[in-house]
Amino acid sequence: MSLPFGLNNNMFNIGFNTNFGFGMTDIGFMPSITSTSIPNIGLMGFQTDPIDNFCTNIMSDYAQMEREFFQVLMAILMDPNINHIPTPDILSNIRPYDYNSYGKNGDKISKLTPEMQEKTMQLLDYAKSQGMTVTINSGYRTQEEQRELQRTRGKYAAKNSLHCQGKAIDISIAGGKDSDYKKLGDYAKSIGMRWGGDFSKVKERWHFDLGWS
Repeated sequence: MSLPFGLNNNMFNIGFNTNFGFGMTDIGFMPSITSTSIPNIGLMGFQTDPIDNFCTNIMSDYAQMEREFFQVLMAILMDPNINHIPTPDILSNIRPYDYNSYGKNGDKISKLTPEMQEKTMQLLDYAKSQGMTVTINSGYRTQEEQRELQRTRGKYAAKNSLHCQGKAIDISIAGGKDSDYKKLGDYAKSIGMRWGGDFSKVKERWHFDLGWS
């Protein structure tokens, strides 16, 4: 069946059913349920709002998707059998910025195009001002790294990726909620970046690029 809001049948199979957890078909009667009685209904030990449970299952599924993507990506970036050496045009991007002030993110920033470097540093500075701790998990990728990502996670890997041009980053926010990524996405768009959370097919809240340029 066609489901709204990007849901899929698997979500229903693993975390939600049409009985809302009350087990109506098992006990053979339909209790009178009101908005005030749901938290205290006490039926079969159910103590929480089923809609809250449903939304929690959606977010858990999304977070799992993100974890799986980064797990595969990190394995590729650390694989000694894959070429990780930047091309000469990428090496020429390195400019006299104080990348050390961005800690472990500095090396990844240095391999981005000059414009993307500036936008990324603006993004990280804004995140810090909002109390967010951001890690750049991936910036520039070699063609070989991208091909391997396509082979293992094709759904999230573009054939002509802006990562290979030094114009994209994938980040994670420590303890970040969907609202944190949205906040960062809105700011990114205000400074001329594109946010993956707006993608129509697969929403990648962790992705930021210069797809407009």
